[in-house]
Amino acid sequence: MGPRTALDVTWRQVRLSTAVMTSLLVAMVALGVASYDVSGGASAMVGTLALLRNPAFRALYGNFSSLSTAGAFVLWKLGLIVTLAVSLWAALAATRVTRGAEDVGTWDLLVSGTARRRATLGQSVAALAAMGLAAGAAVFAALALSGQHLVDCALYGAGIVGLAWCAQAVGVAASQVLAPRRSASQAALGVIGVAYLARMVADASASGAWLRDATPFGWLEELGAFQHRQPLWLVPLLVAPVLAVAMLGPLARRRDVGRAQWTRSDRAAARVGLLRTPWGFAWRELASTILVWLVVTAIVGLVIGYLTNALVVFSRRDPFLDRLLARWHLALLASVHGYVGEIGATLAFGVSFFVVSAVATVGGDVVAGRLDLPLGYGADRRAWLSATVVATAGATLLIALTTAGATWIGVGAGGSSLSFAAALGAMLNAISVVPLVLGATTLAVALAPRVAQVILAALLALSYLTAVLGPALHWPRPVVAASLYHYVRLVPAEAPNWRATAVFAALGAAAFAAGLARFRSADLVA
Repeated sequence: MGPRTALDVTWRQVRLSTAVMTSLLVAMVALGVASYDVSGGASAMVGTLALLRNPAFRALYGNFSSLSTAGAFVLWKLGLIVTLAVSLWAALAATRVTRGAEDVGTWDLLVSGTARRRATLGQSVAALAAMGLAAGAAVFAALALSGQHLVDCALYGAGIVGLAWCAQAVGVAASQVLAPRRSASQAALGVIGVAYLARMVADASASGAWLRDATPFGWLEELGAFQHRQPLWLVPLLVAPVLAVAMLGPLARRRDVGRAQWTRSDRAAARVGLLRTPWGFAWRELASTILVWLVVTAIVGLVIGYLTNALVVFSRRDPFLDRLLARWHLALLASVHGYVGEIGATLAFGVSFFVVSAVATVGGDVVAGRLDLPLGYGADRRAWLSATVVATAGATLLIALTTAGATWIGVGAGGSSLSFAAALGAMLNAISVVPLVLGATTLAVALAPRVAQVILAALLALSYLTAVLGPALHWPRPVVAASLYHYVRLVPAEAPNWRATAVFAALGAAAFAAGLARFRSADLVA
């Protein structure tokens, strides 16, 4: 039986990604608890108070007073991944089911009339709210089943619900203001990135602590699950997004379906630059996304680079930190080169997601029928996909260069010494995984354009978790070796893994060729 309401339609759009995300959250929590136990539990965390007060660690991992429970360790060790994953996923889902639905015309019949428009938006928002509830329930269940205190489990689970709702409110708001969906998504992700950077600055310095109260990431931190417990912070987390979406109702009703609140004049001169070939169009299409990534990575590089000196000086004064980092297989973090190498390794994970989302847009365009006109007028299908892949590869190089320069400036401003060549080597090493990710995404888009992005994002997350937690959990070497990020060395503290880079390039080229062949044959069959 087909869907009968807008709620049914929306849920069908998001149920797969919801299932994937909840599964990932359960896996992350379970792995974090196991890592805590293997590391020695509460007794092994004695003496971490000074470490938790270090501004570099606070910027990366958040504001924590102790790691006396497995729940606190999970929130500290994996909080960055969990919170960013949930918020980005929720925001993108919101723009997909609102602005995306209007762009392709699937809302036209559903919203014929003011009352039906209001009902459709309300039912879509209800489906989005259910996504947030599912994420929070998954985190609560995973923590509770590991034997953690139920009050803290419920507090953090509710906080995850609130964080997802806040991100969805941002996505819904962007959808009312901007069109098409890509622009709305970029704006929503930009707001989330700024909010997370505000949390980092707040935790890294006393003078910027007030910023914590201005961001949902700070509200989640103030809840104090497994720490000091301040449940009143659930009020802004849960109420603010509800009020924000309610205020968007009149805004949505005052505009035409399929159009944004702020639309450029129809009389504006057409900008046809870079639109004559698929290669130019690919750069034009990715330009705003690339700009957002360049700005965000530059700010992160400056902030983290500036904090490097604080970590290095502290580690030299505290031998306990060296032992603790060695137990977590992070001993190289106690040096400037090691810490910068860790930034590069983390960038490798972020850039991988950028690659997947950029190339997967071709699959979305195919499914939505947006390529019918250009392909019908003779544009080569293989050239179209190849242009997006080449533009994405070039964008990753720009991101690496920008991050390297920003990190180098930040390290110098913080009082440490680092050559630009060393910073550049770290960030170029980070994109050594790009050829393989590009090839895999090309093949996935050719084989399954509807689900390519969801599946690859899940695989990348599992691969990263395996690389981060696998060694500490003493997993079998073949399992750890299956992780893509296991081969990313902490350059410049370590030598680059040239063999792995060559293998990534060869496998990526083979997957890319297979993807192009399949993409072309699909055009002939259609």
